[in-house]
Amino acid sequence: MKRICLLLGSPRKGGNSETMAEALVSEVNGDVEIDRFRLGDMTIDGCLDCRKCWSGGRPCIIDDEMDNIYESLAEADTVIFATPLYWYSWSSQIKPVLDRLVPFVSDEALSVLKGKKAILVASAGDSHESCFDGLLYSFRESCKLLEMEITGEFCYPDLYTKNEASEDAGLIADLKEAGKNIL
Repeated sequence: MKRICLLLGSPRKGGNSETMAEALVSEVNGDVEIDRFRLGDMTIDGCLDCRKCWSGGRPCIIDDEMDNIYESLAEADTVIFATPLYWYSWSSQIKPVLDRLVPFVSDEALSVLKGKKAILVASAGDSHESCFDGLLYSFRESCKLLEMEITGEFCYPDLYTKNEASEDAGLIADLKEAGKNIL
């Protein structure tokens, strides 16, 4: 069985990036288990840069809901990062998760993300595709550092109000079709 770790980085339930990510995974072929994390509903502290990764056998010394995400990341074949675009980058709900990936590049790492597939799903209210340049740079460089394989980048501009993605039948159909081949 394949596993997907789906990181939903919007503060809005049912918002555009979440709708897009759910469309993408709705048509996944094969036997798959999906761990969904609606990050806006979770308590995840920022990285302390304490360099105590993996001390005590845990990825991080901070005791919060990131522990569940660490477990899912370790078991996942594919990680989907879904975020609305905030100031040309990640939302504040998903950014702490990215910062807390430091244990996977630690010399003491007991688990790594090397070889896992990574997919970006992003929405923006801006009308120019270039608005995603900063986010794409961050995503690509992070995947390079973590040695993850990028298998999809789904960035859609012109989606500002909450339900715009769900009302765009062509966008949803494209994501569902793409989802058939993400594993």
